[in-house]
Amino acid sequence: MINDNLQHQLKLLYDYWFTQFDFPDKNGKPYRASGGAMVWNEQLKREIPQYWSIGTVSDCVEKISTGLNPRDNFVLGNGSIRYITVKNLTTTGSLDFSGCDMIDEKARAIVHRRSDISVGDILFASIAPLGRCYLIQQEPTNWDINESVFSIRSKTDKITPEYLYLFFQSDSFIQKATNTSTGSIFKGIRINTLLDTKMIIPNLQVCRNFTEAIKPLLAEINNNSAETARLTALRDWLLPMLMNGQATISD
Repeated sequence: MINDNLQHQLKLLYDYWFTQFDFPDKNGKPYRASGGAMVWNEQLKREIPQYWSIGTVSDCVEKISTGLNPRDNFVLGNGSIRYITVKNLTTTGSLDFSGCDMIDEKARAIVHRRSDISVGDILFASIAPLGRCYLIQQEPTNWDINESVFSIRSKTDKITPEYLYLFFQSDSFIQKATNTSTGSIFKGIRINTLLDTKMIIPNLQVCRNFTEAIKPLLAEINNNSAETARLTALRDWLLPMLMNGQATISD
């Protein structure tokens, strides 16, 4: 799968920059390997780059919200707006629209007043398995989210959405978040637990440089996902016609 490989590249770059701390220094050389200044951090029990800090997710998040449960609010199955749940979030950073429930525009307006999803927001599956996220790169006009999906907006004067997006997909975060998951039937993470999670807050310029470096990979994942969705829609439209004889291969 192309997107699997691209997502793997993104995670490798994240680890190289923010776990090994070998992001390019001002001379273009790997920071830590080239002798960049490091300081001991007592909270993490390890060294981090000088002038970086430790905080919590809440320090870096401007807003976190969810979608809405249809109960007493609207009826599923009407309209052409796709209603995204955790099952539609993938580990490859894309949305899988197959099997979506549908809602109408009136219902979407109700949902959107709560979700407020927009470009740059991160969709986060709050139910295990954790690590399923999607970074919104185009204005969502024909879909919205349900109550099990968190919509997370970063403080762009602290970090970039791209850094936070890959932090939520990092092995260290997934392990910590899974260990604190609750629920008797479906294990998941609560908003307050997520916000209290400790994280490294890098130098902002390093974050911005990282974003510029990975933008082509994110764009390719997004384009591949859109093409897959178009082909899937064409298949779903054409296959019944072929099966009932309304169309043939020669057509």
